[in-house]
Amino acid sequence: MDKPVNILIVDDVLANRKMLARSLANCGYITTEAENGMEAIRLYDEVDPDMILMDVNMPEMDGYEAATRIKKKAGWQYTPIIFVTALTVEDSLTTALESGGDDFINKPVNIDILKSKINAHLRIRELSQELSEKNKLLEIQNEDLILEKEMIEHFFDKALKQSYFDPAYIKYHISPMSTFNGDVLLIKRGPEGGLFGLLGDFTGHGLRAAMGTLPVVMIFFKMAQKGLPISMIANEINRQLLSIMPIGMFCAATLFELDKTGEQLAVWSGGMPGSYWLDSDGGLKGVIQSSHLPLGIVKDEEFDSSTQILQVEKGDKFYCYSDGVIEAGKEDGERFGEERLRGILLGNDGDRFEKVLLNLNTFRQELDQDDDVTFLELTCESVDLEQVDVIPGETISASG
Repeated sequence: MDKPVNILIVDDVLANRKMLARSLANCGYITTEAENGMEAIRLYDEVDPDMILMDVNMPEMDGYEAATRIKKKAGWQYTPIIFVTALTVEDSLTTALESGGDDFINKPVNIDILKSKINAHLRIRELSQELSEKNKLLEIQNEDLILEKEMIEHFFDKALKQSYFDPAYIKYHISPMSTFNGDVLLIKRGPEGGLFGLLGDFTGHGLRAAMGTLPVVMIFFKMAQKGLPISMIANEINRQLLSIMPIGMFCAATLFELDKTGEQLAVWSGGMPGSYWLDSDGGLKGVIQSSHLPLGIVKDEEFDSSTQILQVEKGDKFYCYSDGVIEAGKEDGERFGEERLRGILLGNDGDRFEKVLLNLNTFRQELDQDDDVTFLELTCESVDLEQVDVIPGETISASG
């Protein structure tokens, strides 16, 4: 230890204290003396000793009670107490440990044995202090992380609430695996009507994956607000992600634009599961397969921004989802799967969106998620600006 070791000697017999003090001084220790338990408690607060040598039988307060009170004061700090006693080994050990003592030595004291015990307990104290300091540092770092997490959550909440979820057109379910979501769902009205949408799925989970959504959010809303085509939006997001994201981080995504008449749907899809196009009666009109690589992989000159144009009818439904839906699994390894999803969508009347979620939850059997899950239903209807008056980011139902 850097500073001199201070040992508090507690004994009501002056000669005993002086003998121990002299012997310990010869070993390089400094000492403080107390003549009873009450004085020991007072001096503990004043000098903060590194160790205490405690007599047992003393007036006013015996060593056992003093040890109990000192240990309570010390809390997590390890201040070893060695009882110096003339009692039998069995009685001394049992009572010493019960009262908070860490060791004992019999009178008359063998200074070599005492020195060995002192060195052993000082080493434990030193390790305990190092551990305590590291714990304090971890607490500070944890507080900083909590603050940063709260700031990031605030940013995401503000950014993602720019989306407009009108129940006449949009139903959605978002269920992150952890606090931060690697999936992103954005919906924006066009400047002349119509709806722009993006459902993205970043590689990985948690904060690392969620950080990639920040440039996507900013680019999407800025360009959609100007009414730029989704081919240009996809191209710009790809360029930005490629320039700023680490290798191996990319975003599978489906972008779509429903025109204001509700009769044309443009789709760009890269690295996502197939999207389903159903008529108002639930008949399958098409499966829009991903025809591009995910965003953030290829350079500008290699990027394919071509879109699929669907001539839809009012009331048609468009379903897209992240792979967390079809890859949801049971304990035995069975997956929810695309075939099961297709069967639910095509084999049911009524609210297919809610039936998919109900079947997904039943299938998982309350198991923890192993991926972020996002599921979207778009209803094709005319979307004039005058018709839409929705609070940004409003949750549509218990599923949203």
